[in-house]
Amino acid sequence: MLSFKNLTPTNGFDSNDLNNARQNNYAWSMSDLGDYIYVGTGRNIPVNIISAIVPGAPLPALIRPNPIDNLAEIWRYRKDGSLPWERVYKAPANSGIIGFRYMITHRPFGGNPCLYAATVGPKPQVLKSTNGVNWYILPDTILQGNSSRAMVVQKGKIYMSTISEQDQSAGAMLYSSPDPEFYPWESLINPDAPGFDPTKNPTGPIWNMEVFNNRIYVTVSDPNGAQVWRTNGPEPKLNDWTLIVDRGFGNPANVITLATGVFKDHLYVSVTKDLPLSWLIPRGCDIIRINKRDEWELVVGGNPFLPASKSASGLGSGFNNPFNVYAWQIREHKGKLLITTFDDSSNMQLILDTLLTNRVALEERIGATVTNILIGIYRTIVEILNAIRYPIGFDLYTSTDGIHFSTVFLNGLNNRNNYGGRILYEDSSKNLYLGTANPFEGCEVWKVNPKDWNPRPCNDDHYKALREIRNIIVKNFRIMNENMPAVLDFIPRHFTQKFC
Repeated sequence: MLSFKNLTPTNGFDSNDLNNARQNNYAWSMSDLGDYIYVGTGRNIPVNIISAIVPGAPLPALIRPNPIDNLAEIWRYRKDGSLPWERVYKAPANSGIIGFRYMITHRPFGGNPCLYAATVGPKPQVLKSTNGVNWYILPDTILQGNSSRAMVVQKGKIYMSTISEQDQSAGAMLYSSPDPEFYPWESLINPDAPGFDPTKNPTGPIWNMEVFNNRIYVTVSDPNGAQVWRTNGPEPKLNDWTLIVDRGFGNPANVITLATGVFKDHLYVSVTKDLPLSWLIPRGCDIIRINKRDEWELVVGGNPFLPASKSASGLGSGFNNPFNVYAWQIREHKGKLLITTFDDSSNMQLILDTLLTNRVALEERIGATVTNILIGIYRTIVEILNAIRYPIGFDLYTSTDGIHFSTVFLNGLNNRNNYGGRILYEDSSKNLYLGTANPFEGCEVWKVNPKDWNPRPCNDDHYKALREIRNIIVKNFRIMNENMPAVLDFIPRHFTQKFC
């Protein structure tokens, strides 16, 4: 078997409608039921981001479908490859459901397995299917916010976190139910509850969850930097949480956690700088690990432009690469730790094209001189990336001890348009699948066999090759940092939560 087998002969699945297929940008969620794997998509991600920044703004051809259809879909594939991809669900018209961020398989009361898919849209909703073909939006009056963020199963219950995209002060929202078809969601964090103690409960938006050491761990955004909390027992209770890590893991600029995973008695957590600025001014992610005694250490991180001397691996932020703005998936598979990245280099051309497409509007907002400077910066970065033959596309790193990392590939599975390894999923038969984020052609799904890998040790090659780009960013950081917020001053901050 090949190390990587592409299961998507048509990017975005839909071979009968290529315009529809390319709008399935993200393999945003994945699960399996019986003989099939299921993928929930995210639709037109950069299109929706740009449209939120400037409603009605011209879209660069690089990402512009015609017509635009934002209604999310669920597709399935027979594991033995005997049947092609088939669509089993499309969001209803006017529902506003643009994606399915999470999908899990759960056996209510130990019975038959069911699929549950959580939405991104006007409000968080959960769909259920008992056969993978018929999907039902479950009635609900409890869930708050606008977007699902994470789901886990613990002690026979589904736990789900949501985020309010319009109200950043809404705080932590966490819910549980043994089966939301029959048992309404129970809200688990209520700041208005008698005796509520903010020092013993998470209070910020919950981005990720993981079950580790028979406890539930949540990662939280906070103005002073990202945090990690855990329950003191197997399930959440009022005033029964412990804060494990705060202040951005030693760097208050680290504000958003985008991946968690368990490997060899440690919980690994990645953290990212402020968005959307880190898309525009690339700064690499950091990764820590926490043991069962609540002790944590920096595994990857430090100065986003220089190799680190303080991290356990010796690797700086982004695995010595500022374009690795976040680690998007952290998973254990057959004794190996796997980490995929979002490689922002793919977006440099998109940012340049967007600046050029909206040049007149930008000149009116920030002036012709600054507009031309910004266009010149990104044009130079794009030229350098191409000149040094930078391997554009997301990276995959692996480790057998959780400290020393090797590279499996650095080029988005030989497709520069795959800017993210969005999902890693191990099915019930211990097969591993990788789903990509590709807003230019449509997502891909690959079957992975680490047994045949021949990974290479990480080194400084990226740092050396990117030295000129690093110098450009450092030299122009002030003007970029001062003017990009002006370009984005009316983008809702919640939009970053919806699309990462």
